[in-house]
Amino acid sequence: MFCARLARTCQGRVRWDESQETMQAWLEPAREGDLTHAFALCREFGVQYLLADAEVRPLVGRGALWVSSQAPWANVVAVDAEQTIWRADAGSLVSVLQGVGIQAVIQADPQQTVAQWVASRRGGGWPAGQCHLSGVLQIQALLADGTSEVFGPFGASAQAPLRSLTTQRMIPKLFELAYSVPLESSTSVEDWPLRYRLDALRPTAPLEPNLAWLFNGHGGALGWVQTVWFVSSESPTHTSVKVLPIDFAPIDRAVKQILDPTGVFGSIPD
Repeated sequence: MFCARLARTCQGRVRWDESQETMQAWLEPAREGDLTHAFALCREFGVQYLLADAEVRPLVGRGALWVSSQAPWANVVAVDAEQTIWRADAGSLVSVLQGVGIQAVIQADPQQTVAQWVASRRGGGWPAGQCHLSGVLQIQALLADGTSEVFGPFGASAQAPLRSLTTQRMIPKLFELAYSVPLESSTSVEDWPLRYRLDALRPTAPLEPNLAWLFNGHGGALGWVQTVWFVSSESPTHTSVKVLPIDFAPIDRAVKQILDPTGVFGSIPD
């Protein structure tokens, strides 16, 4: 029933597993409205809304819709006259960003979409406390409850308050996690030990917290990235991910629980 309604509602290509053993479907959107309709149906039927070609995996026992992030309508535009800040729809190709001089993605796969790059380990592979090297300034993301929020600087330079009550409630919980005792040891190492970038909330001084950096390397599991604002001048400095003696998996799971408590966006392995 879900797949039939999805096919009737969306103009893009819809297919599904006819065997009904895995309860999976796939959507290649043809217009932005396809994403809106598909997400609404997923919420109605309890189906997971997953980023295709990402590390995210469906939760067992629930239907899953794999959604392509490639978008025919996607665009990349300069925000300022000096062309130092660029607004990119999540379905834009990285090659377009490379063409306009976004240094942070210069070594990325040009055929990735912006959404795929942000979600990838490379998109989150920055030294601890230095997520600014991703070049990401702001991110607009769709959250599990259907809220669309713009995440960005959260210090003195913040230009706009968080609009939704959902986000206002989750941010204090994230800050509490970011300053928890297990993470105190992570601030003195070069490699960030967690999957989710809680150091977005406690970056290296004099940098200010930036909520957008929470989505760097999130694997597609924290929300659906819609738009990304990039600063063109940041030069990338990638780092590997080393496993420290402390088990940080419970903290990663806590971040997931705060942003997506019902598993709308699937999960990634510990």
